Amino acid sequence: MTTAPYGTWPSPLTAALAASHDGRPEYLDAVGDEVWWTAPRPREAGRRALVRLRPDGAEESVLPPPWNVRSRVIEYGGRPWAGVPRPAGGPLIVFVHFADQRLYAYEPDGGGDPRPLTPLSATGPDGGGGLRWCDPVLLPERGEVWCVLEEFTGPAPTDVRRVLAAVPLDGSAAADRAAVRELTDDRHRFVTGPRLSPDGRQAAWIAWDHPRMPWDGTELRVADVTGDGRLAGVTTVLGAQTGSEAESVAQAEWLPDGTLVAATDRSGWWNLHRVDPATAVTSALCPLPEEFAGALWKVGLRWFAVLGSGLVATLHGTGGARLGVLDPATGELADVPGPWSSWSAALAVAGERVFGLAASPVTGSEVVELDTATGHARVAGNAHADAVDPAYLPEPVSRTFTGPGGREVHAHVYPPRHPELTGPEDELPPYVIWAHGGPTGHVPLVLDLEIAYFTSRGIGVAEVNYGGSTGYGRAYRERLREQWGVVDVEDCAAVARALADEGTADPARLAIRGGSAGGWTTAASLTSPLADGLYACGTVIYPILDLAGWATDETHDFESRYLESLVGPLAEVPERYHDRSPVHHADRITAPFLLLQGLDDVICPPVQCERFLEAVAGRGVPHAYLTFEGEGHGFRRADTLTRALEAELSLYAQTFGFAAPDVPVVDLGAPVAPAAAGTAAPAGAAGAAVHSGAAASAVALTRPRRLRAGDRVAVVAPSGGFPRKELDTGVDVLRGWGLDVVVYPSAYGAHDRLSYLAADDAARARDFERAWCDPEVAAVFSGRGGYGAHRMLDHVDWAALRAAGPKVYVGFSDATALHEAVATRLGVATLHGPMPAWPPFAGDDATREHLRRTLFEPAAVQRLTSPGARALVPGRARGVTLGGCVSLLAAGLGGPGARAGAAGGLLLIEDVEEEDYRLDRILTQLRRTGWLTGVAGVVCGTWADCGPYEDVRAVLADRLGDLGVPVLEGLDFGHGVPALTVPLGVPAVLDADAGTLTLDTPGLA
Repeated sequence: MTTAPYGTWPSPLTAALAASHDGRPEYLDAVGDEVWWTAPRPREAGRRALVRLRPDGAEESVLPPPWNVRSRVIEYGGRPWAGVPRPAGGPLIVFVHFADQRLYAYEPDGGGDPRPLTPLSATGPDGGGGLRWCDPVLLPERGEVWCVLEEFTGPAPTDVRRVLAAVPLDGSAAADRAAVRELTDDRHRFVTGPRLSPDGRQAAWIAWDHPRMPWDGTELRVADVTGDGRLAGVTTVLGAQTGSEAESVAQAEWLPDGTLVAATDRSGWWNLHRVDPATAVTSALCPLPEEFAGALWKVGLRWFAVLGSGLVATLHGTGGARLGVLDPATGELADVPGPWSSWSAALAVAGERVFGLAASPVTGSEVVELDTATGHARVAGNAHADAVDPAYLPEPVSRTFTGPGGREVHAHVYPPRHPELTGPEDELPPYVIWAHGGPTGHVPLVLDLEIAYFTSRGIGVAEVNYGGSTGYGRAYRERLREQWGVVDVEDCAAVARALADEGTADPARLAIRGGSAGGWTTAASLTSPLADGLYACGTVIYPILDLAGWATDETHDFESRYLESLVGPLAEVPERYHDRSPVHHADRITAPFLLLQGLDDVICPPVQCERFLEAVAGRGVPHAYLTFEGEGHGFRRADTLTRALEAELSLYAQTFGFAAPDVPVVDLGAPVAPAAAGTAAPAGAAGAAVHSGAAASAVALTRPRRLRAGDRVAVVAPSGGFPRKELDTGVDVLRGWGLDVVVYPSAYGAHDRLSYLAADDAARARDFERAWCDPEVAAVFSGRGGYGAHRMLDHVDWAALRAAGPKVYVGFSDATALHEAVATRLGVATLHGPMPAWPPFAGDDATREHLRRTLFEPAAVQRLTSPGARALVPGRARGVTLGGCVSLLAAGLGGPGARAGAAGGLLLIEDVEEEDYRLDRILTQLRRTGWLTGVAGVVCGTWADCGPYEDVRAVLADRLGDLGVPVLEGLDFGHGVPALTVPLGVPAVLDADAGTLTLDTPGLA
């Protein structure tokens, strides 16, 4: 296999492609012989479509855009639709439309449009949608649909009540709230939809109240259904009100004999129990240290379903979910064979057939049908189709790590994988720790193209099911009780440190990312002493950042008292809310971060991010804040998902020190000090020194594309003017290469008072801007050096240049000021090379030819050497190229947008007409300011007219020899002839002993 630096591997899995496959099917159910479900449509503004699978296997989306089948009950939603077959006219469907939250009836085979069943409401925290519905049960014989009604009574997110309600199917409630019949009172804050017994005479549902979350404690309620459709004799048969405060009932269904099967965690695991509704006597059906259910984040999740025969199809497992069939009479559990590693809580039955949504590490969610008569399972719908060659997909491994105190920490590790590339022997891959949301949640081991987007480029991912996650029993879940911001941070850090300690991950290039509660864990990790210095950067997505604010009317009702279990009651432990909140520890954050936020998010609202950014402002921490209109909690639109992924990759490229030319550079607002690639001694190179800076300011930049015949290039004068004859000769050379050359006015000009300038600063900056921003121009050349480039930098509209995208820039000498500015302000790699008005440009064949090949055939000139190149200090180093005329580097120290230092870089230096004592002063200045701290290696070029080289060499040895890094001297670049063209901002390996500088990638893309 070919080697290439981790992070730089080209991948067919683009951000847009990953975004187009985001999301998974949900809420599957049977409607007669058909199976229906909701499906994501990222390219249709992120809506949820309703999909129908006919008996002949044909799939169709039954509602066109903008219909969006999604409920906002408890904001996370719940089952938004139900259907029943009819003897004639096709099925009857009811569904919730996201935009207005009304319940609609639809006859897909009748040719008509959906008709509203419920009224609009102007009440609610966002000024409307104050009547919400979910988990419906269609009862056509009663002419009603029974469901959960969530009704806002005021503008605050907690001004809300929830009841079971009956909505008439005739549409009489479409404009009349009074026509909706309430089946229960609102004594309980939360309820699930009703489940009717086989004879229709009883109903069961689950209820719970603040401050408990449904995984803390719920109760199973049962009532008689009267002849006129009322619920009477309501009792609690299982759960909190029967003496067990720490019992969570997650789901309940009726068995054919009139008893209930319920998933309760009274044993410490969500196991299935039979419940007699008359006596409340329970018995375990299959006691195992496994989970048969999970956290009830959405109303109407189904981990098990009862077949007509009385058998129970159920999901179960530890850390994952398998499908099995349980015989309640014997407790026998038979698993279903198949390649799927995880099943969603969306089981449905039709006769003796079971349908579910299952996925694996190499397949997305598919509709799977199990025939219980034969035991055969097959893919029935939503069949997986490879988006890319599976060779680009990771091969994950589930692992158990050791956390503080010896506790177990579960994680899925996704190593980098590419069919044609591997990393260099002396380089370890960067890894990103993914913290899931919830925090009472779980990540399964399934295909995720967002993960593959990174692993196929050479970046590893580890998803951590930290303490507090579901899937491992109640005790594991309870580890997070009052320990949020501690246990989750420690567990993620334990996985990161273990991967680094065992040599799997580069310890200098670890990152952390997460959304929602995972965003909290990410931000907490970047500001907590528990993970101090561990992560080089972080991606924080729609997070919680201020606990006290979130606990006081900054979130929705469902989670408004969640923190009482995660942190403790605010009134009792206010200091804990302060001490753990990242917003109060902005002074601790030093790592670059990316903050992504939906502007319509009512769960983790933008004010949390805004408050945090105010605390970070002025601290010089590189960061970017990207907001997305129309996005709530969880991004759904393809354009949003694409932009977010590309921005995340750009953050890692800038921080980890590799090139990412296929994504826009995200502006982090300050120079990034990226972590240099950690290295391992190459095989067979015992004793060879391999250096890399611990904290770098040299970062791999976006490479512009190579030039082609016919491209237009511009010549500008950022510094002084130049003789017309010499410029015209150089322009003729460029035209001889097939380029269309445009010379900007200042190139032939002269300042009216300062003869060393081509024009005033604003005019020179204007020409440079116009050239860069011209979409027809592919490359910009400085015509010649001189003096004045630093003066014009503050007159350049760098935002306009960023918007114009990357261009080739060529120059040296005084152009060093522009090389540095283009690197730090635009994130674009440049070429340190000869300029058209410099006589050797046209006069020296070797100089001219090397530039031409760098521009047109960059892969042919990745290895740079010269006859006189030799080791001043022996050794080998990896880093990112930067530098130029050393006096210009010193002159730029401390200026606006200046590079913080050369850490992690391979520093190229040369100069002209600087005597030995002045070179000593320049290098001493760079040393005393700390600018050379952490440099990975130094490459010395030519020293034209700087006096005897023996004197120059003595200064170089004195000022550079004790840095502890390899130093190469005598590489032919700079003011001497011949002059090599050297790309700046590109990862490379310096081998001083061999006299070579070898680029990891061509200087141009």
